[in-house]
Amino acid sequence: MALTTEPKLLIASLVDPTTHPGGAGTYTHGLVAALRKGQPENSVQLIGPLHPPPGPWHRSRQVLSLARSCFSQLPAKALFACQHEFRLRIREAIRRHRFDAVLINGGDMFWAFEELPREMPTVLIAHNLEHQLLTQQLADYRFLSPILKHEITKQIRYEIEGFRRASGVIFISAAEMTWSCTKVPGLRALHVPPLFTVTPAPRNPQPGGQLRLGFLADFAWWPNRQNWMWLIDEIFPKVRRPIEVHIFGRKSKEMPAGNRVVAHGLVPDLATVWDQVDIMLCPIRRGAGVSIKVAESLYNRMPVLATTKAINGLPGLSGPGLVVIDSTEDWISFLNSSEADQLATQMPSEELSRQFRVDQHAEKLKNFIMNLTQASEVAK
Repeated sequence: MALTTEPKLLIASLVDPTTHPGGAGTYTHGLVAALRKGQPENSVQLIGPLHPPPGPWHRSRQVLSLARSCFSQLPAKALFACQHEFRLRIREAIRRHRFDAVLINGGDMFWAFEELPREMPTVLIAHNLEHQLLTQQLADYRFLSPILKHEITKQIRYEIEGFRRASGVIFISAAEMTWSCTKVPGLRALHVPPLFTVTPAPRNPQPGGQLRLGFLADFAWWPNRQNWMWLIDEIFPKVRRPIEVHIFGRKSKEMPAGNRVVAHGLVPDLATVWDQVDIMLCPIRRGAGVSIKVAESLYNRMPVLATTKAINGLPGLSGPGLVVIDSTEDWISFLNSSEADQLATQMPSEELSRQFRVDQHAEKLKNFIMNLTQASEVAK
């Protein structure tokens, strides 16, 4: 396959970046924008399943995948994602077009290797390490402990084998990239944080007597539901000052709430989110990978109150407009104090915001893929 100066790329992706309401869709949208920057629109083709997750019979298919995993070399997450029609569509796209490289979008899609020519340069996009999420679920599903432990072992082996087989891996989390490089010496890896294309709207802090707090998340994802329950059960009841809490995102209107909580559901324009709150909350205690909402809030120069886990994987985050604390007692104390009022008047720096701009990463991303593709050509 001859390498062109403008490599033609195929992205095999479970998520559609134009419609997916969660962090995976947001990250994919920014990555595609970076890959297309300065290139013809058709230089990057994205293909997904006809029925992307969750799709019909979501819970039933999850249970079936877990059962099938007991008799398969693939872990349950991969079996859930491995739809026959999706495999056929990947195979057909490869047959009809000449691509210089394929990007596999997500760690539950390593099975896509089987649909690609062996000599095809392939880049994995690691949104998170799935085995870390499974490990967290052990405490919640003790009756499934033997099955989950087996799944964790299988998932770790599956991820490491996928990294070894790939030409290179793009990681959202710098911490997960470090872990993976220790497990797979010589791994060609690149850290690309969440990237955003919309120009941040000007923000004019308007501190008042009532502190307006915001939480933006996909509440269909179980870690976000648990993170919210921590706030609603353990934090807000002990905040004595006047507060108003605004929650945004898929299924936010289905979450338990009190008289100080306003649930907005999905919002078509995030500018309306930034206008309605003084501080964005990122109370991540469960989950893996990187908090897309931390990056998105800082990119839009919104003050953020976060946990250490929320900024894990995003190196160098510090400065005015960002407060990181962890314990329940410290969150309560902070929200009751004048420090919260001070945070509400601050604005993350332009330097901090710039880390998440497409133009800051487009060139290195293109060079990474070009180098992998050229190395493949030389090896032939």
